[in-house]
Amino acid sequence: FINFVEHESAAKAVEEMNEKEFETTEDGEATTKALFVGRAQKKAERERELRQKYESEKMERIAKFQGVNLYVKNLEDSVTDDVLRDEFSAMGTITSARVMKDLKSGVSRGFGFVCYSSPEDATRAVNEMNGKLI
Repeated sequence: FINFVEHESAAKAVEEMNEKEFETTEDGEATTKALFVGRAQKKAERERELRQKYESEKMERIAKFQGVNLYVKNLEDSVTDDVLRDEFSAMGTITSARVMKDLKSGVSRGFGFVCYSSPEDATRAVNEMNGKLI
């Protein structure tokens, strides 16, 4: 911790030093790290800011995928990520296709997600694929 007599000096130090890169060694290898320089905060204040930041980022992620991420259920055990992607690719550009699997056994849990690049593609997929057997 560094205490400054004048607020302006502290603000200047934060502005000039925050995220400044420096070289160091880690496990015998040279690496570059970025400094974090900021105002000292009490634990409760820091936790409150982190919680607000997390909630804000969470809402951004939800908004980003709103209307483009589809839930697909009643999948047979033989359906893989690739099969899911192939079956839905005719409806538009897919950014990801994932079949959910049991962590221990690796067996399909019978559902998955297909994420499209646009809401229009996702809507087309729902209209075309809902109720279809794959």
